[in-house]
Amino acid sequence: MNSALMLMLLAATMASAQACGPHTAALYRYARFYYDDPRTGPAGIDKDMFDELARRSGCQLNQVVESRVRIWQEMRRGTVQLTLSALSSPERREIAELLPYAQGRFQLLVRRGLAGRVQSLAAFEADPALRLVHVRGYVHGPALDPWLQRLRGQGRLVETADFETASRMLRAGRADALLSLPSSYAFAIDGSDHPDNPVPVDVTPNERSVMSLAMAHAMPEADRQRLRRALQAMLADGTVHDIMRRHLGDKGARASAYTGE
Repeated sequence: MNSALMLMLLAATMASAQACGPHTAALYRYARFYYDDPRTGPAGIDKDMFDELARRSGCQLNQVVESRVRIWQEMRRGTVQLTLSALSSPERREIAELLPYAQGRFQLLVRRGLAGRVQSLAAFEADPALRLVHVRGYVHGPALDPWLQRLRGQGRLVETADFETASRMLRAGRADALLSLPSSYAFAIDGSDHPDNPVPVDVTPNERSVMSLAMAHAMPEADRQRLRRALQAMLADGTVHDIMRRHLGDKGARASAYTGE
């Protein structure tokens, strides 16, 4: 074997060893996390996070948009490797490694006429006439998920595929309430003074929801390590905060800052 061929093989081997991906990185449409800007096209917190993770890690991340249910189905099958804004659940931890980077707190958006008498989860549940619109595949945390399961068992969930549809259904009166992060209120409230415009009720003041980068356990460890380091660096140098501030403003970015376990 001549020296030129040996050098070519060595270069190919080194390039292969350094390659990361390609991996499928899935986003879902949810308010400021991923949306279509009429001027610039696809935008949002999760898109900016994936763009920066790819740049820093050197990993090839092919972004796709799916429903939340389908993302986790495809992660289990191995056709999707990463997603963002993932909340933890036992089922999800079986599928993926979860790396926290932000947090939030869900509140109950309730039709204005009901807000005075629906000040808690128990008060909502006590009225069998009330229904909640819920996005399939969403996880909300240890206090809210059992409550949602009880409503589902009572036939009181109106389920839909995405948050924008859920918001329209709430405004149209097809349900009485919707769980939402404060950063998403603008997508659910039309800004008018209509008497039935939804208002937020803080029903879980002591609970927070931690958002994570989810990486399928089936991904190569070397690739996951690159992405771990990239995310850690983004947290350390303030890049995650800057991305949040870009889409949520100063107040929203401060409220979203991950404070640890």
